[in-house]
This record gives sequence, C-alpha cells and structure tokens, in this order.
Amino acid sequence: MGRRRTSNLGLPPHMQLKHGAYYFVGRDKKWIRLSENKALALAKWAELEGETPILENKERSIKGSVGELIDRYMIEISPRKAASTYKGNLAEAENLKKVFGRMPIASVLPVHIARYLDTRGIKSKVRANREISLLSHMYSMAMRWGMAISNPCVGVTKHKETGRSRYIMDNEFEGVKVLSSELIATVMDFAYITALRKGDILRLKLEQITDDGIWVIQSKTGSKQLYEWSDGLRKVVDKAKALKRPKWCIYLFCIRQGEAYTDSGFKAMWQRVQIKWAEQGGNRFTFHDIRAKALTDAKNLGLDAQTLAGHSTAAMTEHYIKQREFKRVTPLK
Repeated sequence: MGRRRTSNLGLPPHMQLKHGAYYFVGRDKKWIRLSENKALALAKWAELEGETPILENKERSIKGSVGELIDRYMIEISPRKAASTYKGNLAEAENLKKVFGRMPIASVLPVHIARYLDTRGIKSKVRANREISLLSHMYSMAMRWGMAISNPCVGVTKHKETGRSRYIMDNEFEGVKVLSSELIATVMDFAYITALRKGDILRLKLEQITDDGIWVIQSKTGSKQLYEWSDGLRKVVDKAKALKRPKWCIYLFCIRQGEAYTDSGFKAMWQRVQIKWAEQGGNRFTFHDIRAKALTDAKNLGLDAQTLAGHSTAAMTEHYIKQREFKRVTPLK
C-alpha cells in the first residue's frame, strides 16, 4: 500500500498540483504536465492510467450503471469541449444521474427516455432536449467503449423548439453602446465585425494579431480562420489596444490584473448595461444576439455569412439567420 497523501488531497493517485498546473507523476518519478485546468488534467490522467478517477466528495458509481458511464464521460470527454459547454454539461449530467444513475446501462429503453422528456419538459422543454442529447452522446461513447450495444435515445422524438428570433436594430445597438463603458462598447464592435463568439473574443491573445490579420481557431467548431484586415477591423483593434491594460497583458481584452475576463465576470458587466437599457425603455438582448445580427447583416449585404461564422455547413448558418430575416416594406402612403 502506498503512503497516505499529506498534500494534494482530493486528487487521484500519481497526480500532483505544482505552481498552478497539474502533473502526472509516474512510478519512474517522471513529471508529465497535464494542464492548468483541473477538468482537462483529470481527462488526461484517465488516458494515462486507463481508468476513471473518483471525483472529489463522490462515491464510485455502481459498475455497469449509467452513473458509471456518466462519470467516465464527464472525466474523459466533456472537459475537452468549450468552457461554456462543459459548464452546461456539469448541470445536465447531475440531472441525468438523479434519474438514470443507478440503472444498468443495458436496461434503459426508449420508453424511459420518452418519460424523462415528458416529465422534465413540464418545467423546461429546452433543457429536457439538451439533457437527452447529452445522454445520447454518452451512449454513443459507451458503444465505442464496449459498455453498450445500442443507444436508447435514438428515434425518440424530442420537444419542438422555437428558434430565437431577436434581431438587434442598428439604433438599439448604438443605444446600448452609449450606455456602456468603453470596454463593453469596443467588445460589441469587435463582436459585430468578426461575428466571433464571446468566449473566443475574451480569450483572444495579442500574438494572434499578425500583419496578415487575426488568426482564430474557434473553440466550439475548431474552425481555423484568418480575419483579413479591413478599415473597420483595424480601427476596433487599435481601440482595444488603447484600453487601460498592464504592459504584460497577453490578451486583447483583459482585467486590471492582466488576465482574461471570465465568462461570469463579463456577463455581470453585460447584465448591468442591459438593465440600464431596459430602464430607458429599450428591449433587452443577449450578447449572443450580436453574432446573429452580424450573420444576418452579412447575408443581406451579399457577403459569405457561412465563412464569417466558421460553420461547416450552410444549414448551420441558416439556423442563425432564418428566424431574424425581414423585409423592408414601403407603405402605400
């Protein structure tokens, strides 16, 4: 039996935290850097050890149960997704585990999936759909891992969803900018010009800004893009660089300490601006609506909205645009 840990409590065997990063320390005493992100470090640990670690303050799930599948998925697969997606998966996995956790993997049938959708859908049809979509992917991985021979989610009809149709008019966009700090207004302009997602904007590093343009690998799709320079893009980048920042900051947009904005930190600032906007009689909108506006406007201007979005198919782009398209009509008088 190995010696009892006196430090790094809560971590699986052979995993150590040192100088803000997690390492795998093998029996040969060689230190292998895993990641600064604990969730991703655990995923890499699982690859090296060939087993799923027990999460902090959690009991190991029953072998062969859906709970065991959920644990493995949330260690090995989910941490590799975009940060916002992973965060959502954590809550979704907890809800799934409450219902299916103790059931044997093979005992879950399509009728159980349908009942979950109906029951969960009473409170939220959208959340019910998302949770079953996650469970479906878990079962797909279970088939790959030899834990299941079929996917009970396949073929079960989900709740019909109505796509978001909010289109930000130009005067609304400018009106919110007037109420915003220089930082928020600049991020809004950058988001509109590039149609990038909030996470990719907040993590954009100065080293990605080159003579040729701005290099981006979209976190959600993995799409590699070079945003070539235009007058508008140069102007907004110069404006962003002129914002107050520590000399050592490596991000285009950063907090006073030089670190990137967290999703929650930026969201709090955005909500304060939207509250001000609503108090003046404005119709609130989400930051993500800016991306939809950008893609809709790009299509109306005859530009390549799909390339701007970084989508692999035109259908994905149309999903953003279809609900927001409108025609300007000239009245008779």
